[in-house]
Amino acid sequence: MPEPWATLEYGDRVVLFSTHTGRWTTIDAETFQRARADGWSDGLQLRLRRMGLDRVPTDEELTTWVPVRHRRALLLPDRPALWAPDPTVHGPGGHRWRAVPLEPEDLRLLAAIDGSAPVSRVASRAGTSTEVALRRLARFHQPELQVVQLRPGPTRQRDPSLLELAGPPRAANVRTEDQHDEAGATTLGAWHHRISGGERHFDDVETTVAHALALPHPALGGVPYGQRLRQVLRERGFATEGPVVEVGCGDGELASAWLASDPTPYLRLDLSPELLRTQARAAPSSRGVLADATRLPLRDASVSLLLSNEVLADLPAVPVAADHPEVRALRAAHELAPNPAGSWENLGAWQMVREVARVLAPGGRAMLSEFGEPDGPPEEAVQLDHPEVSIRFDHLVRIATDLGLRAELVRLDDLLCADLDAPQLARHAHEGLRALFAAHGQHLAARAWTPDTLALPERVEGLEFVPLTQPGPGPLVTRFQALLLERRADG
Repeated sequence: MPEPWATLEYGDRVVLFSTHTGRWTTIDAETFQRARADGWSDGLQLRLRRMGLDRVPTDEELTTWVPVRHRRALLLPDRPALWAPDPTVHGPGGHRWRAVPLEPEDLRLLAAIDGSAPVSRVASRAGTSTEVALRRLARFHQPELQVVQLRPGPTRQRDPSLLELAGPPRAANVRTEDQHDEAGATTLGAWHHRISGGERHFDDVETTVAHALALPHPALGGVPYGQRLRQVLRERGFATEGPVVEVGCGDGELASAWLASDPTPYLRLDLSPELLRTQARAAPSSRGVLADATRLPLRDASVSLLLSNEVLADLPAVPVAADHPEVRALRAAHELAPNPAGSWENLGAWQMVREVARVLAPGGRAMLSEFGEPDGPPEEAVQLDHPEVSIRFDHLVRIATDLGLRAELVRLDDLLCADLDAPQLARHAHEGLRALFAAHGQHLAARAWTPDTLALPERVEGLEFVPLTQPGPGPLVTRFQALLLERRADG
């Protein structure tokens, strides 16, 4: 059959891209070569037909088709220019972004696209002919500039396919040899000691839920994350007016918000010297100690309140296949259900729960939060420059109860009583704006920006804000669990 597409080859996959409409599909390379040699199966032909890739539509047909804008592309009307990702460059941090100058006619045409009007009506709105509109739009549906697609009918609002770009897969992040031991277990001690630039670490390297919501946000009743956490824990009977131990304190914003209204003794334990210094600037009344979460430098039964926010995934995790002796011993001691082959065991998280059980005083409580599942196998997050492994929380619950603690597992958003319908800047929009701010010599922090809190360096059209249930600048709060622990008052 004829091939009315451009063929883009990326390792084990091939992209079939229509330069006439901007629509595309991906096929694995082996299937593509077999189809070329032996003929296209009925299933593949149906797939191509549904995507409009089985033939070249005529200009007359295209005038009735509907142009839709890619959701990542932004308009800078005062230049005028497009601010758009380069589909051909996809590094560990995302796509490279660049400004594409526009003529006034192009700007009017792109601004007239609403995802439901056909080319003929868009052309009329822009004050031009359908022939000129098709010619101008053609520039914007090429492999190197994927801003517009022409589709046979209207597109539903916020179609997720309009976030995807035809191009190379996202490059893996660089990992160093000291991040795993000989058995393949994660070891991040040296990585934590190398952290620099603490004020921007959680913007540029590993954004947390607490960092994204560290500014007052409507999802948390208009207060910062640390203040909200103190409120909800107080309501659950935690001794929030007394001394606090926080293990793994990030950049200190949680401590700062916790202490803002009512200072109390606050001890910070962290494995990173740089982050300890950053925390001290954020919460100067607190005290910091260099420490490992799996070996807490605290006396037995000495802590009334312990917090650890989004730390557990950084602790050592061991591949199931490694058959680690300490993993074997703890699994046997606590009768932990095995994880499937190819997965991980959260050894460091187990060790930390045991340490928390040791240091909690009678009546003492702890809150440990992290991304993971109540009983799902741990998985590695591969997009970071260091390995983090999600938590299987039923194992932690079992260990805690075996050691005499009451344990309750709640979703983090439920603990915070978060309004999940509250708006935040969409992740793809944040990625584009970070690049735009950098082009202006400015820095955009990784916050859950709202239309009321986001100040722009120039006028931008096409920004999307989404509820907290969809990806924003930080991780999805709905993927996080909070483990609440209590040592009975009678010991």
